[in-house]
Amino acid sequence: MRSVVGWWTGRNKRNTHPISVSQTPRVCVAAYIVLGAGILFAPLNGQVESPLFSNDKTKLRVTAVDGATTMFNVVTVTSSEDQSRGLMHVRFMPLDQGMVFRYDRDRRVSMWMKNTRISLDMWFVTNEGTVSKVVRNTEPMSLQSISSDRPVRAVVEVNAGLSALIGVTEGAKLHHAAFQTDRSEHRAVD
Repeated sequence: MRSVVGWWTGRNKRNTHPISVSQTPRVCVAAYIVLGAGILFAPLNGQVESPLFSNDKTKLRVTAVDGATTMFNVVTVTSSEDQSRGLMHVRFMPLDQGMVFRYDRDRRVSMWMKNTRISLDMWFVTNEGTVSKVVRNTEPMSLQSISSDRPVRAVVEVNAGLSALIGVTEGAKLHHAAFQTDRSEHRAVD
C-alpha cells in the first residue's frame, strides 16, 4: 500500500524515479484538477470582493401600498468606491438580500448594469423612504442608463422579479436607517 505522498510523487517501493510513465496519467489528472479549480473559482473572486459580501448587513422593511411587509438583509454603500463596484461580478444573490446605494443629498441618479451578471429590480427612493420609481428586470451587462427621472436619496437593488412578487410599486415605503433622521435604529444583522 502506498501513501498519499507516494501516489502524488510517483515514488513507491517498486519505482525509484520521481515520475514514471505509468504515473503520467495520475500527474495529468492532478494537473487538470488544479487547472480546473483555477478556472472554476476565478470568476468567484469578483463575487467575494463585492460589498454585498464584505460589508455589514442591516434590516430593511418594505411596506407595499397594500400594507404587506417584507424584510430584507441589505448592505448600505455610501463610499464612491463601493458604489462604483456595487453588484458587479456577482453571480448569485440570496433572495432576502439587496444593496442600498445611499447618497449624501437628493439628486438625479443614473445607474447601469456594466459587469453586473444578474438581472435586478431597482427602487429609486426619496429621503423619507418612499419609492418614487421602480425599474424591473434590468438587463445584465447592459450599458444603457437607468435614470431616477427626479431627485432621490437612494437606490435599492434586489433580485429581478421581487418587486412584482411582493407588490413594490411607486408609493411603497421603506423602513431603514438610511431613510430616517434617527440613526439609532440602524442595527447590524447577526
